[in-house]
Amino acid sequence: MKWKPASQKGDATVIPKSWIHIHYYEALNALFRIENSLRVFVYVVLKNQLFDNWADINITSDDSESGTIKSIANKRIHQAQDFGYLGYVINCPVMYLTSGELIRLITHDNYWKYFKPYFPASKQIIQHKLDEIGVIRNSLAHFRPMKMGDVELIKQNANHALTEVEDCLNQLGSCYNVVPTNTQDEWYLAFSTLGTDLCTVQLKQCNSEQWVALELTYKSRTISSSMLVEGYYSYTILNLISPSVLANYGNLTKYATCLTESAASTDSNNPKNPHFSKEISILFSRNVLKNNHATIKPDIESLLRTITEETDLIVKDNLARGKLVSVARVSATQGKQDSSWWNFDTDGTLCPITQGDFPEYWGNTFLLFSLLTVAQKYPWMPVEVSEFDVP
Repeated sequence: MKWKPASQKGDATVIPKSWIHIHYYEALNALFRIENSLRVFVYVVLKNQLFDNWADINITSDDSESGTIKSIANKRIHQAQDFGYLGYVINCPVMYLTSGELIRLITHDNYWKYFKPYFPASKQIIQHKLDEIGVIRNSLAHFRPMKMGDVELIKQNANHALTEVEDCLNQLGSCYNVVPTNTQDEWYLAFSTLGTDLCTVQLKQCNSEQWVALELTYKSRTISSSMLVEGYYSYTILNLISPSVLANYGNLTKYATCLTESAASTDSNNPKNPHFSKEISILFSRNVLKNNHATIKPDIESLLRTITEETDLIVKDNLARGKLVSVARVSATQGKQDSSWWNFDTDGTLCPITQGDFPEYWGNTFLLFSLLTVAQKYPWMPVEVSEFDVP
């Protein structure tokens, strides 16, 4: 049995002529992105309406079984664990719902009120548009032949039904604007003064101002550094354990939409004296902050205190470990072409997504571009699904 492999020729992928026609791949790409975008969208909407009860709502599965999102997902997780060596660990229940279940949830009489603001048509029309996509999805999933026109229908229906969903997700991933310092909202006045010598806090928002990111930057301490060989330095630094923030601060977990992290970085190209930092971004709906800032603020204050206390402890006792702070190893390698340039590898500070993490933990996922068309990585997925391509 001989399978002809695909090959790479420069930037192009060469597909053997004996493989299935290219429109099957185009359909798979579109359906993969639509289904996973709907999962993120459903999670975001339910989380901000129901907080920590979002996974307890009742739904009907494809096999007509009644249960909650959590109970149906748990059953499928246990089934998947029989073959745990296949695929990747996923930590969010909504990732175990099918496209049909997502559509029925969105258009359910009890839940449509939550989703209606994001759709430009009646419930019946939206359901029809999504059901048509679902029919093609099932045809591909069961390896039945497809028409080229089916691919165009997928894209057309997505354009009709999901444009505002796409905008919602794009806004959620675009909190780059600093909240103006003359903002008089109570939540801003409560949070704008937060911060310590070790941790700076900055508040940023998206263009629509619907989403606000609380960005916490931890100024890491370097415990040790050494040049192992010429042109290579190794460092032991202090690192913030990002998922532990959610595990130890219940009100942050309850009200936050998600928490993401970025690898430690350095603002120096001098390997003898680098300055590392770690950033976490906690995303909130502006309305959630408006109504719950008095409950959220004590958790942030406690988080900042604990980070300081644990940092001081580990600096004095390098073998100690805190709930939020631990040691990590990073390195620097001298550039071969330009000997004055050093490349700092800080991936060792990243905290991978595990089965035990809260769904609010999205790791180092950044929604820079549309989930519906070009995103490299999706929430709850530990790996990229495509290469970077400028939209």
